[in-house]
Amino acid sequence: MESSSSAELLVLFDIDGTLLLTDGAGRVAIKQALEAVYGTSGTMEGYNFHGKTDPQIIVELMSSAGLEEGDVRARMSEIWPIYLENLHRELEVRRLEDRITVLPGVADLLAALKSEPGVSLGLLTGNIEQGAKLKLSAAGVPWLFDAGAYGSDAEVRSEIARVAVERSRSAVGTPAAVLVVGDTPEDIACARAVDALALAVATGRHETDELEEAGADAVFVDFGDTEAVLRCIQSLVRGGDGAGETSVNGGRG
Repeated sequence: MESSSSAELLVLFDIDGTLLLTDGAGRVAIKQALEAVYGTSGTMEGYNFHGKTDPQIIVELMSSAGLEEGDVRARMSEIWPIYLENLHRELEVRRLEDRITVLPGVADLLAALKSEPGVSLGLLTGNIEQGAKLKLSAAGVPWLFDAGAYGSDAEVRSEIARVAVERSRSAVGTPAAVLVVGDTPEDIACARAVDALALAVATGRHETDELEEAGADAVFVDFGDTEAVLRCIQSLVRGGDGAGETSVNGGRG
């Protein structure tokens, strides 16, 4: 991929379902923390965590349990130390049992993008910052990110996107283009909120057709074919039809 100091690209990655899977560690940890602080975990069974921020999850679950939103927010700060302690324990159990998965092609893609002149990497995740770092560390994903924004920065995902772009400006300068990489329609929507391109991958709960219908600029089954993903990104940044070449491509032809 060609790039220069005058045409920098910021690539912002979601974590869960995009970079890695933790076999429900976050779900277990937050359930235990909610029960410890509020005495209930609400309608946890069947609740969809995907594409949501950690604070949003807490408010929605506790509202489903009949708690007043003001009361929930007043005690939210009590959640995080308990959640992080539980998350660390749950991740360690899964790491020892080899139940944490770095998704196909992720390590190679991150390394390839990091080596490109003028390309900076960032995180755009609904996880609170320390939770995000615990997950990446447990999975063995190297810290190659220049900046990041998290659920601890804002409850609304589109606001997190704005924080991520602003932090990148402070860290590496204003990029000429921004690309959000994620596995949910919410990732695509927050890309649009900051006038960014959206590259989706169907390694989470959403199928390729759902991600295409949500308006992704290109969709991959997974990131197993690094060169195909890089070509797609190059095409998107140049204003071409990246999806035409590599949409619904998992590195298998």
